[in-house]
Amino acid sequence: MQGKPAGVVTRTIAGGIDYALAVVAVGSTYAGLAALSFLYNPVSWHWPRWPFIVLLVLGGVYLGGYLTACWATSGKTLGGQVMGTRVLGRHGGRVRLWRAALRALVVVVFPIGLFWSAVNRHSRSVQDIVTGTEVVYSWRTAV
Repeated sequence: MQGKPAGVVTRTIAGGIDYALAVVAVGSTYAGLAALSFLYNPVSWHWPRWPFIVLLVLGGVYLGGYLTACWATSGKTLGGQVMGTRVLGRHGGRVRLWRAALRALVVVVFPIGLFWSAVNRHSRSVQDIVTGTEVVYSWRTAV
């Protein structure tokens, strides 16, 4: 399977792992700021109340930055590492920074686009079509 297009189930599991990391990052930020507010004023302390949109935007920023950095450097996120997939740019090369950022933006804004890979002949998601990338099985690392 090395080098073959990754299927929708593999990609969904990898994406779920990456989204879980973003949720942990948002939760850690919330807990850290709650702890700082407690240290600042322990007498009248209460849990911070953030609107849900703030949590969504923060999660989107964390996820977008994480995906961009991973795809532009190694082509693999933690989810991709676990599931044995890699994002490749045009002609099978490394994904350039601007393309990785655009792909991350499309993933964050339109995550359901992943499921297009279930019906696409080449297992390409909406994100892949828009940015000219592909996701392949890649357990080995090229030397």
